[in-house]
Amino acid sequence: MRELNTGDRNIITVEDPVESTIYGVNQVEVNTKAGLTFASALRSILRQDPDIIMIGEIRDKETAEIAVRAAITGHLVLSTIHTNDAASSVTRLLDMGIEAFMINSSLIGVIAQRLVRRICPYCKTEYNAEIDEIKAMGLDETKEYKLYKGEGCIYCGQKGYIGRTGIYEILAIDKELRSAINKGLSSDELKDLAIKNGMVTLKNSCIQKVLSGETTFEEYLRVTYSMD
Repeated sequence: MRELNTGDRNIITVEDPVESTIYGVNQVEVNTKAGLTFASALRSILRQDPDIIMIGEIRDKETAEIAVRAAITGHLVLSTIHTNDAASSVTRLLDMGIEAFMINSSLIGVIAQRLVRRICPYCKTEYNAEIDEIKAMGLDETKEYKLYKGEGCIYCGQKGYIGRTGIYEILAIDKELRSAINKGLSSDELKDLAIKNGMVTLKNSCIQKVLSGETTFEEYLRVTYSMD
């Protein structure tokens, strides 16, 4: 949002709650007790000629419909929706009752993300991956791999980790995916199509960070467990 805030754009957000103040951005906080919902706030915002709209979360059909219509009429709309992966966001919108042609006319892309703990750089050690670890990550079992872990030290409070880093899955909505959405393909089928066209999955993004020494195999198991 700060990158988009160039000073010449009218940016308005609807959040529940406003967690961080952004200079130069008009931030609206949802207040359901006063009747100010995501949907009602969005209706009001659209009368203020915004260039960019950020919706904290799409929770229902009404909010989704307004967001989609805003995007179709030329506004850049950013929002979040709770799903396990990027492709599931499309089917979630369909399940809410949003027509496929509306999604295809408005959706540019979806970014799914998870956070993994970062190995402490002060006590990071290298070890040879066990065969079970190699199998679990779907790697070539004929090869050897180096993995990493934190032994625990005074800098990380004996935890072996300091801070967190993100893993990402970026679904770009291209012509082929739009056709698949119109045909009513499932989220798994949409995901397979995106992978065929080069999308890196959350799992593979995490594996890359395990192999590069940013995080551990244990973190891979933790964050990918719910994806199976």
